[in-house]
Amino acid sequence: MAKVHLNMLLKNTFGRIGNFVFRIYGEKTVVSKAPDFSKRILSNAQEESNDRFREAMNWARKAKEDPDIWAFYKKKRKGMQTLFNVAIRDYMSPPSVEKIKAGRYEGKPGDVITVDARDKYKVTGVIISIVNARNQEVECGIGVLNPFKCFEWNFEAKESNPLWQGGRIVVEIRDLPGNTVKSVLELNPDISA
Repeated sequence: MAKVHLNMLLKNTFGRIGNFVFRIYGEKTVVSKAPDFSKRILSNAQEESNDRFREAMNWARKAKEDPDIWAFYKKKRKGMQTLFNVAIRDYMSPPSVEKIKAGRYEGKPGDVITVDARDKYKVTGVIISIVNARNQEVECGIGVLNPFKCFEWNFEAKESNPLWQGGRIVVEIRDLPGNTVKSVLELNPDISA
C-alpha cells in the first residue's frame, strides 16, 4: 500500500483507476492494488445481505428524489454522516414492536389496545387486527399515535368479539422505507398483558 503526500494531481482522487484503488483517509490519499474477487463464492447469507444492501441503495436514491423525505433525513443526520448513508441506515434498520398492551380488552366496542412501536427514525403506520378463537378476523384498523407519548399507538375496538378468549391480536408496523414487522399477542385471560 502506497501513501501519497503533497501531490496536487492525486490530492482529491478516489476510486478505481486501472488496477489501483485510491482511498482518502482524512488528509491522506492511499493507493492499493485492486482486489480480485473473480474466484469468490458467496454463501446464501452473503447473497441475501448483498441483495438487501442493493435494495437499501435503491431506497436512498428514491429518497433523494423526494424533497420531504430528504429534508427529514437532514434533521436526523449526525456528525459527518451523509444523507445517503442516513437513508441506507434507515432501510437496513427495521422497526420493532416493543410491547402490545391488551389487558383491558374483553371483546367489547370501546376497548383499547396499545402498541409500543419503535424505529431508529420513524414509524409511519401501525395496523392492528383482532382475530377470534375460531381464527376469524373480527376487525382490522389503523392505530393512532398518542400525541403525548411518542412511541405509543392506540386502537379502539369497534366490533363485538364474544369469542375473544383464545383469540389473538396481530400488529403490523411500517417504517419510512417500507420495512414491515409483525407481532402477535395471544388473548389468554389467565395471563395479564
